[in-house]
Amino acid sequence: MPAPFASSSPDPLARLADQARREMEALAYPAAPWVEPRRAPDGTEALDCAIIGGGQYGLTIAAGLRREQVRRIAVFDMAAEGFEGPWATFARMTMLRTPKHLTGPELGLPGLGFRAWWEAQHGEAGWEAMFRIPREAWMDYLRWYRRVLELPVRNGWRLAALEPVAGGEMLRLGFATDAGPREIFVRSCVLAAGSSGAHGHPIPAAIGGGLPAGRALHANDVFDVGMLKGERVGVLGAGATAFDLSTVALQAGAASVDLCLRRESLPLNNPRRWMETAGFLGQYAELPDAIKWAYVHRLGVIGQPPPQPTYDKAMAQPGFRIQPGSPWEDVSWNGQEVVVRGAGRRFAFDRVVVATGMHATLHDMPEYAAVVAAAACWRDRYTPPEALRNARMGANPYLGRHAGFVEREPGAGPWLDRVMMVMGGAGLSLGPIAASVSGMKYVVPRVVEGVKRRLFLDQQDGDWARFCADTHAELSIGAA
Repeated sequence: MPAPFASSSPDPLARLADQARREMEALAYPAAPWVEPRRAPDGTEALDCAIIGGGQYGLTIAAGLRREQVRRIAVFDMAAEGFEGPWATFARMTMLRTPKHLTGPELGLPGLGFRAWWEAQHGEAGWEAMFRIPREAWMDYLRWYRRVLELPVRNGWRLAALEPVAGGEMLRLGFATDAGPREIFVRSCVLAAGSSGAHGHPIPAAIGGGLPAGRALHANDVFDVGMLKGERVGVLGAGATAFDLSTVALQAGAASVDLCLRRESLPLNNPRRWMETAGFLGQYAELPDAIKWAYVHRLGVIGQPPPQPTYDKAMAQPGFRIQPGSPWEDVSWNGQEVVVRGAGRRFAFDRVVVATGMHATLHDMPEYAAVVAAAACWRDRYTPPEALRNARMGANPYLGRHAGFVEREPGAGPWLDRVMMVMGGAGLSLGPIAASVSGMKYVVPRVVEGVKRRLFLDQQDGDWARFCADTHAELSIGAA
């Protein structure tokens, strides 16, 4: 039995790191190495798994694979170290929108969790006093998590190509880096590059196409809100991001912000909180396709309101106005201002901001061309009733129970189950909150098992040969 945890370090976070390592050691079984190395076409040793995206999901999947003794892994992220994901870049909320008690990154180890990290610095009273997790604190926690686990993250690497090689037994990944193009061979790959797939947030041409450069912005892009000082700002969107942007714009000195809703009223209900049960989060992926489709379609109809503190903060800002029933049907530039028309209404702004979410699909990303050419979308597998038709939902990838892609036609891409996905578009297959912290506790183990499954099946012949060749001696009986 392991000795009780003890650390002599005066630094509370160092003591917590020692505790986390001790917990990992205590729960390491089975710790025997089991994945056989494979030689890549260029003669190098292939990675067992590459993870694209070094944010909260990428780090947690890497940690989960290492705990399962999948050791030849690497995480690739285009951002600079410590700036992966939205938290220190374009996110503008003061606190996370999910309840503070959610778990996931710690993988069942209390010493790795956010709560332990927070209490090590602020005590139990500090935890009880917190309403929700501060955004900057969450990013600091992820940085600490990466350091403590010594996760192999390569920053400044942007995926440029993914294609099968070696008869589909491996993947070739091409990357753009500051040092020039690089090539890596891997046996499996997890796409965990966030809601937009790390491809930015395109502004619809109908909004930005006729405006001077910089007059149309996207709320999820990085820009200095100080540029909005003294301006009349129009924001299109009804969600939390739209409210966050409105608040910071007014705090930065914007003259006014009109938040335009395409809906006639602001959504008030959020059934996603109802979904946060062990049953729904853990077993959604097992539901029939028709039920999955119905759930996600209804969520889209209902919409999602901002958290109450986010709404209250925006409403308290002088110059903030909500304009329901105001779609942007025509956006133009008259030489002095942006003119927006829709539903019989007219607005004039100095600048407009799109805050309607992130809708990039794999079809928009050339690096995934080989996947798109062979993988099934939902429209290939399921035809909903007429009343539930939705082209955007139909374009989502149809993923297996371990988040792996599946072939559109038999034989079109037998290598596709080597590629798993937990970024935008995975929600219809894995759960409508699959790519958020809410679903991490259940989605990450699915992905880890998917990687293990592929690696294990790859070496089944070798395992059988080793099983038969080894004597497996355990008992020794001495001479009488």
